[in-house]
This record gives sequence, C-alpha cells and structure tokens, in this order.
Amino acid sequence: MYKYFITIALLLSSLLSFSQGSKPVVLISGKVLNERNMQPVDVDVKVIYEILPEGTEAGIARINPVDGSYKIILPYGKEYGYMAFAEGYYSVTKSLDVTNLDKYTEIEEQNLMLAPLKKDQVARLNNIFFKEGTAELESSSYPELNRFVEFLKTNKKIIIEIGSHTDNTLDEKKSLELTQKRAQSVVDYLISKRIKKTRIQVKGYGLHVPLGFNNSKEGRALNNRIEFKIISLKS
Repeated sequence: MYKYFITIALLLSSLLSFSQGSKPVVLISGKVLNERNMQPVDVDVKVIYEILPEGTEAGIARINPVDGSYKIILPYGKEYGYMAFAEGYYSVTKSLDVTNLDKYTEIEEQNLMLAPLKKDQVARLNNIFFKEGTAELESSSYPELNRFVEFLKTNKKIIIEIGSHTDNTLDEKKSLELTQKRAQSVVDYLISKRIKKTRIQVKGYGLHVPLGFNNSKEGRALNNRIEFKIISLKS
C-alpha cells in the first residue's frame, strides 16, 4: 500500500511538471481485473508500458491492491503498448497512438484483463511475423516475443508448448516441415533470452488445425499463427 501511495505522489508531481511545460500528455487510468470474475487479483501486479513499434520499455506502474486501479502518464508524439503482468495470469497488450495529441487528455476505464492460467490452455501470440515462405523471424516480431519472455519470467514454473500452424497453400508434408521450423525459430529466440529449453516443447501442426476457411484472405490469416499451450503449471 505504501508503494502505491508513493507512486501516486510521483504521478501527481509528474502531472504538475508536464502542465507547466509545453508538451501535452495523456493520463490513462483503469483497473487490472480477473477476466473470469471481473474482480481485482490478489497477487502482485505490475503494468508495463512501452514505445511501439520498437517495444522499448517506457516505464512500470504499480496498481492499488485494494481496487486494482492504475494510472500512467504518456508524453505525446509516440504510439504505446501497455499490459499487466502477474504470476499465474496471462494478459493481452493494449495499444494507444498519441502521435497527434495537441492538448492534455485523460482516458479512463482502460481496464486490463488478466486470464488465470490453467493446464491445456491455448492462446495465440499476436504480431509474430516470418519472411514469406520461410521460418526466419521478422524483426517486427521482437516486441511481442519480448513481452512473452517477460510473461515466462513472471511465471517461472510453467511448461509450455509452442505450436505453429499454416494454411493450405503448401501440401501436407511441406506445411508440417515449415511449421516445425517456425515453432523452433520462436523457441530459439526465447532460449536466447535465457528461458530454459526444458520449459518449452515444439510442435508444427501444418494445416491440420484451421481456425478459418482457406478460401479467403481473412481465413488464411487466422490459420497462419503461432500459439502457446500450457503443458504444466509446475516445473
């Protein structure tokens, strides 16, 4: 609780400083809630915000442990992503573009949802890109992968599977080979960031688990994806 009040004091001080200057800022506020019951979570939570598209960390905010509320200040001129991290939960990134902001702005009710982890849970890793027809990661994938690294470091005990899927552009054999290599590329990146390889399994599913119809661009986009699956919650 003491840390939270210190954070609020620093926040108010920053607001005063910005208000006396010429550069507009945006004040974002909301709550971090359990996705299942819409209640504050009873574990330590931090909200990380970063500059996009580079994924450079811009700051960390703590939440009020009583009601799950948070506040962050962002200077204008950038696009930002922000997300909550807590042991035992998974969060999806939210983004905000304040490139053209020309006055002080308050944006409220920007709630961040945390989904409790459970065995066999599957979630998509968004914004993972490969060079066309290859297993080589595009550099634009690094911010999303770095967020996932932070998630794995927060949840040190879980064992996961990285699964890769594709559409029916290639035949069955080639699609299996490509997805296996793409999953391995993601795993190699995670290992390079000091995630133990014993915590990660690799699986290429080829074209066998589609989410959409392959006769449309939208359907193929759904089918070309990287997912992670919770194998175990205890290492």
